[in-house]
Amino acid sequence: MTDTPQQDWRSHKERSTPSMVRLIVWLATHLRRSTVRPVLYPIVAYFLLTSPAARRASRDYLQRALNREPRWRDHWRHFFAFASCTLDRIFLLSKRYQELDVAVERPEAVRAAVARGQGCLLFVAHFGSAESLRLIAVDQRRLPLSILLDRQHGRMLMALLEGLNPELAGSIIDASQRGPQLVLNLKEALQAGRMVGIMADRALATERAVAVDFLGGRARLPVGPWQLAHALQVPVVLGFGCHHGGNRYTAHFELFSESLRLPRENRDAAIADCAQRYAQRLEHYVRIAPYNWFNFYDYWIA
Repeated sequence: MTDTPQQDWRSHKERSTPSMVRLIVWLATHLRRSTVRPVLYPIVAYFLLTSPAARRASRDYLQRALNREPRWRDHWRHFFAFASCTLDRIFLLSKRYQELDVAVERPEAVRAAVARGQGCLLFVAHFGSAESLRLIAVDQRRLPLSILLDRQHGRMLMALLEGLNPELAGSIIDASQRGPQLVLNLKEALQAGRMVGIMADRALATERAVAVDFLGGRARLPVGPWQLAHALQVPVVLGFGCHHGGNRYTAHFELFSESLRLPRENRDAAIADCAQRYAQRLEHYVRIAPYNWFNFYDYWIA
């Protein structure tokens, strides 16, 4: 395990304002996607020109993902992919996805694990479109979904959910709860046959984490998701929603474990192994869709 200090991603305040979010939401819920999409160009240009910290983070990441020095066009594609997925999130949450093309890659092992009806954990990342995964799970496969989210640090997302999809907003499990109460709430959701989405790619500076090899460097991943998987003993599925440009997405699902058991005698090493395997799968999809990485802060520790 590692307690290496790292800049806390929560210290990076969202540049968007509530009024800007409301404007974009209004446009996206009243106009066609093809009509709203041109608005992204001036928005992306503004943020690209006025966000030096995000540009530095983008450069560090793109150097690793592309194995070369990124050009200005690469930064533009990186920021534009983020803006595109953000806009499409609104269309997906409001169930206005007729203009979106979302393919799905879901092996038989995932189908079988989900079909047992015992619930499962869905580990996702700040990569591409988590909403494309939700579309496949909830709207096309009729799988009830809950999301583990810290309400204290996801207020803008909560406001967006409450305005666009009250049903999904009501299924949020508050991650600010700790210990037995959080596990109890998760167990209740799983016993109801729900899929529970958990972000597994960001560790707070104050929480226990493990260092993994990732894109030629070292990064911290949280220990919590693996501890929860061990406590809950349900299948763990990985989800990666790749944006391929334009209106094209692919929702990739993989079975990570039928049930995760961490032996007491070498639990830290077992968690480190799980986190490293997860990092390898995340890196696989990063190589496929390098502009889909949406952690615009100092992510690496070495």
